[in-house]
Amino acid sequence: MRFNRILTTLFISSTIFLYGCSNSETDSQMDTADSSGPVASNIGLVQNPNPTVPMAAVLTLTTDEPSMLSLGFNDGTRNWTVTPSTDYLTAHEVPVVGMRAGITHSITAILTDEAGNTTEIVAGDFDVPELPEFYPRPHVVVSQPDRMEPGVNVFNVNGRWPEKWADTLPAVIVDNQGETIWYYEPDGHLLHDIKRISNGNFLYEIWPGTGGMVEIDLLGNIVNRWHFTGTARDPAPGSIAVESDSIHHDMIEIPNGNFLVMSSEVRAYDNWHTSTRDPNAPRQDGAQLVGDVIIEITREGEVVNEWKLLDLIDPYRITHGSLREDYYAAHYSHRYDGIVYDYTHGNAIIYDESDNSFIMSMPYQNAVLKVSMTNGELVWILGTHEGWSEEYQDKLLTPVGDVEWSYKHHAISHSGRGTLLLFDNGVDRTMPYEDSMPLVDSYSKGVEYAVNEETMEVSQPWEYGIEQEHFYNRYLGDIDWQPTTGNILINSGARETAPGTNTNVPPGQAQRWASWFEVTSDEAREKVWELQFRDEGLGWSVYRVDRLPNIYPNNEPTL
Repeated sequence: MRFNRILTTLFISSTIFLYGCSNSETDSQMDTADSSGPVASNIGLVQNPNPTVPMAAVLTLTTDEPSMLSLGFNDGTRNWTVTPSTDYLTAHEVPVVGMRAGITHSITAILTDEAGNTTEIVAGDFDVPELPEFYPRPHVVVSQPDRMEPGVNVFNVNGRWPEKWADTLPAVIVDNQGETIWYYEPDGHLLHDIKRISNGNFLYEIWPGTGGMVEIDLLGNIVNRWHFTGTARDPAPGSIAVESDSIHHDMIEIPNGNFLVMSSEVRAYDNWHTSTRDPNAPRQDGAQLVGDVIIEITREGEVVNEWKLLDLIDPYRITHGSLREDYYAAHYSHRYDGIVYDYTHGNAIIYDESDNSFIMSMPYQNAVLKVSMTNGELVWILGTHEGWSEEYQDKLLTPVGDVEWSYKHHAISHSGRGTLLLFDNGVDRTMPYEDSMPLVDSYSKGVEYAVNEETMEVSQPWEYGIEQEHFYNRYLGDIDWQPTTGNILINSGARETAPGTNTNVPPGQAQRWASWFEVTSDEAREKVWELQFRDEGLGWSVYRVDRLPNIYPNNEPTL
């Protein structure tokens, strides 16, 4: 018994000794672990030196160890935080953007090292410049924030009346309260369409397409520039040459990192039309038709594929828009004498990753086409069957149920439920040689189409139009699915109504204005948000609008 007690005593003593040693070692390790945040120096907050984006600042600082930099904003009534980059660096230079005009914002730098330790420092105050007098100040007329898609809205101003910008058209970002938080005014050219690409930069077309395509960062710095050799005039120094005629209306980035770009070509046809109203009008020889060409280009400007629409469709099939004379005059006046007819007027393109194809809006054929990028063949045609010859009959989608065809449409896009969305402008709503729908009765709508490629059928499960509210654009328009809410955002971007009314009138008698509305995609079709560009004595038009989750890429959506 005494021996057992001795052993027990020795065991307890040893355990206490070992435990004490272990605690001492742990305490020692804790004493040497990194528990202090990064130390910052050389802190600078200055207005963006690039005058094309004046509502921006640049924050620079250095840290004593690799750190991730987040930004805290305080405008006196609101606080928010963003992380421009998740990289751990010692030399930091980041754009400070997303602030409302005419307000002083306090900026905080939040530094986090790789061990998770943080340091928060005051970077300084930034007085955001006032918005120029001639910029749009849209009005929110409907807002249900808890039902809306979070984010901010990027768009390009397509027109301003009666006074116009002399030599530029800007891109603008407004938040869901209608406040401008960023704008880009290019130096000496007109911007037409702008979109974010996968690296977080913006890509836009210079109007007209003789100017090319430009990639910029959030501070307006030009990252890349491309010109299209067939119509380019005075390419900018350093611009990348693309061996194709032009760029027009749309360009998208596809999964392999290349771009699909809408280009064009001119071909001459004999015995071609001179009227869309008189079937007995004389024909003409040598008619010069502009047809769409879809090109795939690398970032280095190499054309790796092209698909010519005049090889895929009947060049003698016309709609009321097929004899338009003015659109390509600026592109081709130095290459062709006489009229060049804007025959197809493609205005939007999307990529279908499921079968490596593209789908495009072709409004001057009142048709949406799908084309295989693998074999170059026409897959289907979505639109009225009128005017298509026998060889195209097996490509025409058969309507199932209540389907109304679109006329002079815009902005084909994917929904989140495997269908397609289209802004149906509804111009004419007839084919040659019938009379057009009267202007006062004309209407536009957002429409959803479901295509069954196995049966070559199409149905129309949803629309937002004349039964919900009356709106009409004879040109422009956009429609997009919103991924978080499943809502649909519609841009009625070129309304022309009698002042103070919603009645369609000719342009010379009209107030020009634009409206965006976000509606639910269910049967209720409820409007949860509407923003209007509608000012007495002032006219606006907007080509497209995209809802971005945040002005900074890869950040949480802005509420």
